[in-house]
Amino acid sequence: MAPVTIVIPARNEAQRITGLLGSLTEGLPPAAQIIVVDDHSTDGTAEVAARYPGVRVLSAPEVPAGWAGKTWACHTGAQAASPGDLVFLDADVEVRPEGLARALAMRRERGGLVSVWPYHRVVYPYEHLSALFNVTAFMGVGGGSLFPPRNLREAVGPMIVTNTVDYARVGGHEPVKEDVVGLPVAVLGGGRDVAFRMYGEGLLSLVRGCSRSLGRGTFVLSPVRIAGIVAWITCAFGSFLWASGPWRWPGLCLMILFALQMGVQFRRMGSFGWVDAILYPVHLVFFTLVFLLGIFNVRVVRRVHWRDRAVRLRDETGTKR
Repeated sequence: MAPVTIVIPARNEAQRITGLLGSLTEGLPPAAQIIVVDDHSTDGTAEVAARYPGVRVLSAPEVPAGWAGKTWACHTGAQAASPGDLVFLDADVEVRPEGLARALAMRRERGGLVSVWPYHRVVYPYEHLSALFNVTAFMGVGGGSLFPPRNLREAVGPMIVTNTVDYARVGGHEPVKEDVVGLPVAVLGGGRDVAFRMYGEGLLSLVRGCSRSLGRGTFVLSPVRIAGIVAWITCAFGSFLWASGPWRWPGLCLMILFALQMGVQFRRMGSFGWVDAILYPVHLVFFTLVFLLGIFNVRVVRRVHWRDRAVRLRDETGTKR
């Protein structure tokens, strides 16, 4: 079996990376290696990662013009990988051996690239507002669809699996400095074997993270799928705004049906509950406001935030603004 190299880009992840490195200490494939790329952290991330046996820590060089910090860190780690399978993991992910084995097996069967969307663990009340973002992101890439997209080129999810041959063939991260990949992508749900907790730093981190993802999604996802999601969101709004009002039986029935649907979807995506489903109108309003903010940041301001770094985006001519 080919060696496996796990590359972890990390910027100010000292409080989160311990969960991932702890989850990787058992059940790794033979000859696996773990590379943590410290992206100019100021919180001791490199020192924390170096405490774990078998973990190699690299310092990312200064981010070149035209690159996003995370993709540059991934590129740096991939250059040090041994020939074989190549796994990119966000520092806030936790992976059971079964989850890693399942993703590797799927990639070996299908080729190209496998993108894993983890199970989202939430703790504080504001984190529950991310429920609808998880659902729509998974919809956007055809996750769980009867008709998965054939030409998906957007790697979503904090776990990405490929191999060094395919990675080198498309030029690594050089052509994908700002997110889009050059390999056919298959999407896999993480279940309980691949999990993460995002946006634990506060409501602002949730707003910035979700607005960035939604804004960038308008560039790379299928217009047909985007239109389908917009139509679904519009119908969900209509269930309590237009169908004779929520206190008459047509509107009440529609609200119950949407709440049931939301409940099933939310519980599959993370540790969200039926209270989230009942309060789905709150999720819809919050989602819409953050979506509009994401469009404004990406299309007008041309700047998004990742961790504590502002990332400037290219316009259609390739010039940064």
